[in-house]
Amino acid sequence: MQNIPGTLEVDEGQEGVPAEYAGFWMRLGAFLIDGLILSVIGWVMTAILFASGFALDQTIFGESAGVLTYSTSTTARLSGIWLTIWITGMVIEVLYFVGFWAWRGQTPGKIALGIKIIRADGSSLSWGGALLRYLGYIVSAVIIYIGFIWIAFDGRKQGIHDKIADTYVIRLPRKRVILPETYS
Repeated sequence: MQNIPGTLEVDEGQEGVPAEYAGFWMRLGAFLIDGLILSVIGWVMTAILFASGFALDQTIFGESAGVLTYSTSTTARLSGIWLTIWITGMVIEVLYFVGFWAWRGQTPGKIALGIKIIRADGSSLSWGGALLRYLGYIVSAVIIYIGFIWIAFDGRKQGIHDKIADTYVIRLPRKRVILPETYS
């Protein structure tokens, strides 16, 4: 085995270029892109749920002696709408991350930055492995985000969620365009 610092171990007879680990800042950038995408989805979902919730009950406010009043049934209705939004948002987030990881090892944020999740043996994530990695995300977040910050200090750039799921995030090789001499 040959171990090049900052890369995955490769067998001596193996062809190809050793993969380079994706660092903290690159992974944070991909996560922020994914967060932006999920926020837009969340805003649209919230608007739709609020519109449908309010359309069902047009009497949100009542009037008593010329003063608008807010009824307890309205409070319960709004709480139900917010609970529905929260649960739907969580389901969408889980499906987004687990689905993209299992499908191609990349979320849109990772695609944009040219990084990919692989298992320690170089294979792709299964649905079970992707779900385990997402559960590791929760663990990494619950411990004051230390599980994510650890990526900056780990030699293999693994967070706790990567260690739990036995995954690495690697930089994909960039394709170089070689122009004919007529363009030089």
